Amino acid sequence: MNSVAVAGQMLALLGVFYLPGFLAMYGLRLKVLPPLALAPAASAAVAGAASMVCLATGWRWGPATAALPALAAVGLCFLAGRLPARPVQRSTAQQARQSAHAGSNGAGVPFPKVLPGAALAVAAALIGTVMVQAMGSPHRVNQGWDATFHVNAVQWIRDSGQSSPWSILPIFGGAPPSFYPAGWHELVPLVPGDAVTAANLSCLLTGAVIWPASLAYLASAPFPRLPVTWMLAPLFGAAVLAFPFIQLIRSSQFPNGFATAVIPAVLALGINLLYAGPAAGPPQPGSLPSRPGAGARAAALLLAAAGAVWIHPSALFALAALGMFYLVRYLVRGLLHQWRRSRVRAAAVTALSLAVLAALGLGLSRLPVLTGVVDYPRQPMTTWAGALAWLYFDLPGRPETQPDGLDRYGYPLAALMLAGAAAALAFARSRPAVGGMAAATVLFALAAGPENPYRWLAGFWYTDPPRIAPLVLAYGCAFAALAVERICRLPALALRTAGEQRRQLLAAGLSLLVAGTAFAASGGFRHETRVQAAATPYLTVPVPRGRALLGNEQEFIRSLGPLLPRDAVVIGDPFNGLPYIYALAGRRVVFPQLINEPATEDEAYLRRNFRNILADPEVCRALGRLGAGYVYDDGPVRARQTDRHLKWSGFAGVDYSRGFEPAARQGTAALYRITACGPDSGA
Repeated sequence: MNSVAVAGQMLALLGVFYLPGFLAMYGLRLKVLPPLALAPAASAAVAGAASMVCLATGWRWGPATAALPALAAVGLCFLAGRLPARPVQRSTAQQARQSAHAGSNGAGVPFPKVLPGAALAVAAALIGTVMVQAMGSPHRVNQGWDATFHVNAVQWIRDSGQSSPWSILPIFGGAPPSFYPAGWHELVPLVPGDAVTAANLSCLLTGAVIWPASLAYLASAPFPRLPVTWMLAPLFGAAVLAFPFIQLIRSSQFPNGFATAVIPAVLALGINLLYAGPAAGPPQPGSLPSRPGAGARAAALLLAAAGAVWIHPSALFALAALGMFYLVRYLVRGLLHQWRRSRVRAAAVTALSLAVLAALGLGLSRLPVLTGVVDYPRQPMTTWAGALAWLYFDLPGRPETQPDGLDRYGYPLAALMLAGAAAALAFARSRPAVGGMAAATVLFALAAGPENPYRWLAGFWYTDPPRIAPLVLAYGCAFAALAVERICRLPALALRTAGEQRRQLLAAGLSLLVAGTAFAASGGFRHETRVQAAATPYLTVPVPRGRALLGNEQEFIRSLGPLLPRDAVVIGDPFNGLPYIYALAGRRVVFPQLINEPATEDEAYLRRNFRNILADPEVCRALGRLGAGYVYDDGPVRARQTDRHLKWSGFAGVDYSRGFEPAARQGTAALYRITACGPDSGA
């Protein structure tokens, strides 16, 4: 492994994921933690706009064409951040209440910034160590179903020069262009070097850096005067199995996982904006200046939310589920305010709002892409009780499939999350967060539990429980941090003669001691369980369902690049290693994804009849139309060999002694040049 090249790719990833978004957020006058947490989402939004410019102009997608629109977007953000802020009118009584409330909670008392920063570094180390150990090497292929497509899509974007949501699906061949989430796919191809390594490093960045920072910012939103919770939330986030180890790595949902990692930060900015306080009329003598850039923060929220939705549209519904109680509270208070001022205006605003919501719902229900996701067929997995145990005990899978070892169950974290949720009900600002966590819990139960009439509500996440679990646990980590902070604050409050800063420092020290004790008692936050879960798609040893790449087959496929002509097209069973030729060797293949159905009639015909190449002239004609002149074979170890509907009978039992010329071989894997078809066939 070339460590220098890997370090260079990681630095490039940091620049691509963080630099545009950080500059945009800084231009909008957000300071320190918010830009760090929101930068990846903002970068995705900026990249999305740039990709549409490339689509409209025909420019090739690359670092230069991505940088020009990014500079323009950053410039607009700096201009918006310098617009004059409108003062906020507060009465003397409001000012007194705010001062009293601030004093009782320690507002204004400096809390050492080094502690949250150190906690983020520790969380990154805990998560990153597990991920690196699970991968074995950043060059190793993730053999998950989704990962195969995502990595090949990165290679496709590099080859085709377009990265918009309407430019990716043609990778399937004859499939017409249609929308596909492109936020992750737009950023990773900008990183030079091997596509597989860049994809793995992006997962490391998402899980070990973006996720903890996002959790820290989320904890600061409902508990703005309890900085100990900001420090503890990312540490508990490092203990969670559901993310990044299950959703992002084992399920290999790279784009959806990226969106999941930024959702807490976007939600936090929205909560802070709702509680910022509205302007009350024109400036008056003695009025207080508003916090700088209230309008700019609204622009920052729109930018970050747009980026999250661009990364994966399910982020829109995740934000709605997690933040709906905050939004309902804001709307109800606003309508009551309007009602007191003018009942006619309040009725009109209410009617207009309901009409807009109805029109939005009707429009979304008619989108073929969305209806296809909501109607995605997925069988129920467990009972209602099993769903709750799966979620709150943070299990690798259904409870019925788990061994009896207690070290695989997250009992301590579950207890802290539930205790913290109960404690959060005592704070007006965090009560809607408890409601959001409960709503996400219901969605998880609908996805995982028995069949029921409301299961379609979980369809926005393909009715897939691993996509929903991190949404619940994001709030859960903040509540677990609150539970520890409330417990450790009690001894600190006994020091009546000490100042508020000393009491906070004592509470922080005790909290870190509790977190360290939990880490040691849980086997390093279930270290081995997390490694096993994350390592599953990287294994190159036989497994019951089959494995496409075994032993050193990945290195063998990489070696095919110099042997194959640059315009070569390779065909074969997509479950025996064929799709990895595209990303590893840079040569086109007919089936670049683990798919159920071919995209064209020629592909469907070859799926059934390739083995008859010597007797059936139509096989050669189909190969000619596809331009395939090579075939890759590794039948005995094909992946998912227990799934009958994934059988590709045309590539089973092929006689390669006639009509084929060996080009390379290693073990059971071999590459052949097709000689059975004449020059007129094109094969």
